[in-house]
Amino acid sequence: MKRIAELAVRRRWLVVAGWIVFVIAAQGIAGALGGASYKDTFSLPHTETASVAKLLKDAGLNNQNGAPGTVVLRDKTGAFTGEPAQLRSALTKVCTSGNHVAMIASPWESIDCAKSGAVAPGNTRLLNTARGSTTAVVTVTWENDHYDAKLFTNVYDQLKTLRSNSLQVEFTGNAFAGIGQSSGSGSSVFIGFAAALIILALVFRTVAATVLPLASAVVALVSGLGVIYILSHAINVSNITPYLAELMVIGVGVDYALFIVTRHRRNLRRGMPIPDSIVNAINTSGRAVLFAGTTVCIAILGLIALGVSFFNGMAVATALAVGFTMIASLTLLPALLSLFGLKVLPRRQRAAVRAGEFIDDRPVGFWARWSQFVARRRVVVAIASGAVMIAIALPFFSLNLGSSDQGSDPKSSTTRSGYDLISANFGVGYNSTLEAVVSGPGASDQAYLQRVTKTLAAVPGIDPASLGTIPLARNIAFVSFKTTTSPQSEKTYTLVRHLRSTTLPPLYNGTGTRIYTYGDTAINVDFATVLARKMPLFIAVVVGLSFILLLLAFRSLVIPLTAAVMNLLAAGGAFGLVVAIFQYGWLSDSMGAGPGGPIDAWIPVMLFAILFGLSMDYQVFLVSRMHEEWVHSRDNQRSVTFGQGETGGIITAAALIMIAVFLGFVISPGRPIKIFGTGLASAVFLDAFILRTMLVPSLMHIFGNANWFLPRWLDRITPQFSVEPGDQTVTSTSGGDRPEDERELAHT
Repeated sequence: MKRIAELAVRRRWLVVAGWIVFVIAAQGIAGALGGASYKDTFSLPHTETASVAKLLKDAGLNNQNGAPGTVVLRDKTGAFTGEPAQLRSALTKVCTSGNHVAMIASPWESIDCAKSGAVAPGNTRLLNTARGSTTAVVTVTWENDHYDAKLFTNVYDQLKTLRSNSLQVEFTGNAFAGIGQSSGSGSSVFIGFAAALIILALVFRTVAATVLPLASAVVALVSGLGVIYILSHAINVSNITPYLAELMVIGVGVDYALFIVTRHRRNLRRGMPIPDSIVNAINTSGRAVLFAGTTVCIAILGLIALGVSFFNGMAVATALAVGFTMIASLTLLPALLSLFGLKVLPRRQRAAVRAGEFIDDRPVGFWARWSQFVARRRVVVAIASGAVMIAIALPFFSLNLGSSDQGSDPKSSTTRSGYDLISANFGVGYNSTLEAVVSGPGASDQAYLQRVTKTLAAVPGIDPASLGTIPLARNIAFVSFKTTTSPQSEKTYTLVRHLRSTTLPPLYNGTGTRIYTYGDTAINVDFATVLARKMPLFIAVVVGLSFILLLLAFRSLVIPLTAAVMNLLAAGGAFGLVVAIFQYGWLSDSMGAGPGGPIDAWIPVMLFAILFGLSMDYQVFLVSRMHEEWVHSRDNQRSVTFGQGETGGIITAAALIMIAVFLGFVISPGRPIKIFGTGLASAVFLDAFILRTMLVPSLMHIFGNANWFLPRWLDRITPQFSVEPGDQTVTSTSGGDRPEDERELAHT
């Protein structure tokens, strides 16, 4: 690290120019490739969803598995007396406009776009004849290999022109999820940068020190996004990846730069020359950045262990973005610091340094007093903070994984309006589709299909009037049906499980025919099952690798074990609050997220990956300063007190920036993104203001010297990596006459 810092300082203009060239090259290559090429791939191995997908693909019926969207039509003047004017021509245009639509079905006609727009009779079930024929539904299905938001938006733009004084047109269904709503990413990024600017200005009180962390983060973000755009042409990268990358880069980029700049400023005020101060900051805080950033990458890459293709490209791309952030903090930032010199200090401090008026290394202020209080009341603080965290985490044990339906969308959105129209005129269960997929000889046996239909009609929770048989091929048929409960209802999930385990097996066991339960809710059940099954492996991989990394960094068994438990506790607390707010519904409706309902299955996985990485950041920064003092003094109480006193303010300032970024997602539309933002913001708050400032230091005081214990046999066989650099001799210009002053300054 020392050599990297020295090179960055000595060749500062070359380093700055190199980063500028890299940013331009990354964005230039991405632009030459036509920008990003995001692809949402979704596979759930060893599930009924995967079995049906393979079955349809092998039979040449792949388009039956394409993205579905629903257009809801309401006649404002009364009942439909026939097909609305211009509807057929609009639907035909949708087929021929290059948007890769496979088929369209309405009450008046069905159009097979894949067969040159062949027209067949419509599906009368798509008109609410039982309730006055005022509302009709048009289903649009895209080709299976074209799950692209641009295609969905194009069709939305074409069909919304049908709106008139007599015809209401709304859009709902998976393909139109979030249509017409702001994604919230831009506002979240703006809020994050604005918050970072304000907090950094309050902490540093000088323009240079305020701007440098943001400059480093911006360069890392722009270059990282360029690489992600390029990467999207080589592997499948989800279109939500840039949002996740922005979130992570802003957060960790500002955090990393904040710690390095703070260390550099402290070194200057203790009498170090500017080049030595920068090198020392990189060789101490920079090492912490290296270990913390590596841990974040491990946590994000752990998503690959889930075995769900949707996460793979996202994990690789986001880890790369974090990697660029880490590299920028260790190379670009020291180069910029050397250019600004003493300007990173406020005027009064600059004048003091030039006059030879230096400070010692003893922490002062609120955090110094607080660290001393924690040391004196260690047991009380540990019990109180631990009890608070456990109480907050308790709702986690009633977590119900599922998927939010569009009944939770903002009331002003077209998706919510479409959902409500369907619920009022057809029934709430008509907002999703479920099928019993019959595969085998029974698919062409009318008597067998009638038996299946009769059995399903008798199942509580299924609307008998919704049942319909759709022959697809000689050995494949769909028996479609609707539920009486909403797609996100736990009763609907229970129904799917009941059909698979109890209702359908007696119909096909020993017959040579197989019946699968398929459709939106069935896919969500499989998704939640796969994630729940793989979650222990995912947690074990992330926690295990992080444990090993911290063991190598701090040469201790207790430190990494404590870190793992604390990070799990932070995640548990965040999950507990999410369940209480959004599943129990305590604040969900007032936040614009609809009534209480299941937690989207992907959220706990993503939350854990991100939160574990960020929590480890704070742990590394806190304990690295303690470890540094331990190496020099071998006094545990002094080490823990000094470490907390010096880093407490910076950790909480960094946390406030992260919380502001995440709260930007809370004010964004859409229930899942609100859940995600709330979970992240609450976890960072709990981690920074309870765990790292109370529970961790109090436990380290209780454990005493055992914090730094490593068996000799383990010490011999583990590689020698450490956050703490070897002893350095730095000449002090302070004029201090105490030997201990010179020793402390040299080792800061």
